[in-house]
Amino acid sequence: MKILGAILIGVIVLAVSAFFIVRSLEDRVTDELVSQVSLLAIPEGWKPLGDIVRREQFPCLSTNPCPSIHRRWQADGAVTVQDLEQIAAPAGLTLAVEGPCQRPANVIGIASLCSGRAVKGGYDYQLTVTSDAPGEPEQLSLSVRPSLTP
Repeated sequence: MKILGAILIGVIVLAVSAFFIVRSLEDRVTDELVSQVSLLAIPEGWKPLGDIVRREQFPCLSTNPCPSIHRRWQADGAVTVQDLEQIAAPAGLTLAVEGPCQRPANVIGIASLCSGRAVKGGYDYQLTVTSDAPGEPEQLSLSVRPSLTP
């Protein structure tokens, strides 16, 4: 009976230790991603609108990949292609930008003005500029998720 108790205690200690080791590794992956994203040069004066960080976890069973980051800001003026490039440069990202970052004259509602994409360190980065309506402040959305391409 003492041997069975010792084995049971050993298994419990091993399981708890494994949990903390895995959690530590998961937190390190998430911290590295957050650190990399924090290098983006968001201009002062831009108002944060949202910040979602989905940490690394084992297993990642959701359709939302992990780790991932989704952030949004309200710009204090019109955003240009050069603004996107300047935001991305300190993080070592070279964006492939689609769109002129200008609101089409014939669009009344929400419009996507431009989008920049880059891949670095196994992650897809996407910066998207949108406008809710003519004359409304533009918004910048950031999405970072594991890359599907090697």
